[in-house]
Amino acid sequence: MKTGLFYVNECHDGYHERAYAEMLEQIQYAEELGFESVWLAEHHFNEYGSMPSPQVAAAAISQITKKMDIGIGVSILNFDNPVRIAEDYAMVDILSKGRLKFGGGRGYQPHEAKGLGVSMEKTRERYWEYVEIIQGLWANDTFSYEGEFYQFENLKLTPKPLQKRIPFYHACISPASFDLMVEKEVQEFMVTPTLMVMDDVLAYTKRAKERLQQKGINPSVHLNLQMNIADNTDQAIRNVEKEMNVYFNRVLDIIPGAKGTQAPETYERFAEVAKEMEGPVDVGGLNQSGIALLADAKEAVNRLEAAEDAGINSLSCWFRMGGMEHRKVMRAMKRYADEVLPYFKAVQRKQRVGQ
Repeated sequence: MKTGLFYVNECHDGYHERAYAEMLEQIQYAEELGFESVWLAEHHFNEYGSMPSPQVAAAAISQITKKMDIGIGVSILNFDNPVRIAEDYAMVDILSKGRLKFGGGRGYQPHEAKGLGVSMEKTRERYWEYVEIIQGLWANDTFSYEGEFYQFENLKLTPKPLQKRIPFYHACISPASFDLMVEKEVQEFMVTPTLMVMDDVLAYTKRAKERLQQKGINPSVHLNLQMNIADNTDQAIRNVEKEMNVYFNRVLDIIPGAKGTQAPETYERFAEVAKEMEGPVDVGGLNQSGIALLADAKEAVNRLEAAEDAGINSLSCWFRMGGMEHRKVMRAMKRYADEVLPYFKAVQRKQRVGQ
């Protein structure tokens, strides 16, 4: 399992210049520590996430790193013109010398869609049309398309990506989306315990991967997970309890169905989660259910091995949550790099020797 970082880059105090500078410093340090990727999430109009254009951040990261893959987890395709998305990320792939791993999703926060003047209706249909357009533009010298939402003839993308095929990960967080991964015969998808506990996520992942393998596809699956490593579980919980309360109290206010609002069609599970998590945030309970990984190094390895056994190929560690202080993030990264990362590096070496 390859390991990286994850950022929505929350900025609750409004000092975005500091937040961006700290993120870039953390990413440079992570590369020195041996982390192999960084993943960036798009969000709008809220301190929950200060990454409205992950392609801008990705371009900057491409110039301060040398080896790390630059992952997008995710670009909200429905919020933009798919041709522009294809163009922007082709540039990122070139600037990074072919290190881009792209990820797409359809978005889930109603205030973001409203602010951008985008409908929350037919988001799945629009998403998969945009996927076809982006991949078609990347793969072909010229590309024509006749769809429900976009039509064009003989477009030539300039510039073209450096990679012959950019990995394209699809956000997959609900039972219905796992079925879509199989139906669409995708080669990559990404999971996180947002709408399901970890045991369910891993069970659905394993089953989806088996069904895709029956179709002759061996997909790569990426896991994103909030985490902290300490001497013991109680200490790990104390390390992040304040920040996780900040994070969950904020996100539970802005998902579909929050505060009794009506969730759009196909977003009903978000409303169920909002209701299930009413009241004080139970960080220990989140850890027990696998929604976060707060543990000592031995338990962390065991839990991540279980994810690997279910078919997870790569991981992004969400250390900086709830606007966590810079020094605490750097300390969390270092501890993971010292105590957990060597195990998976050793496994990778054994696998290479065995090939």
